[in-house]
Amino acid sequence: MPAITLKKISTKFCLKGIDLEIKEGELLVLLGPTGAGKTTLLNVIAGLVEYEGEVYFGEEKADLLPPEKRQIGYVFQELYLFPHLDVYHNIAFGLKARGFSSAEIPGMISQVMELFKYWPS
Repeated sequence: MPAITLKKISTKFCLKGIDLEIKEGELLVLLGPTGAGKTTLLNVIAGLVEYEGEVYFGEEKADLLPPEKRQIGYVFQELYLFPHLDVYHNIAFGLKARGFSSAEIPGMISQVMELFKYWPS
């Protein structure tokens, strides 16, 4: 994923003048109390809410890209997408939906679990 840059991001309900740069390859964790705007900020990047300001993916301005063209995903605050599935199968679900083959998915999941130092018990 290329760098993500936010310039003067504001929403009607909680964000006001946010500037943020996430460098290419950098891992970002958003922490804060309920209502601080963490999910709203992620929704802005994903193109799921209306906002003022500018969003860039690398050098490309993303403001006019619809959500399905932005190729952004995130894990919700509840830490799961489907409570009846374990971590492996939650990740696999998204990869299957994106059209990856059954042969590709295990290796991709292993890479993600290694990145986050997660090994199921």
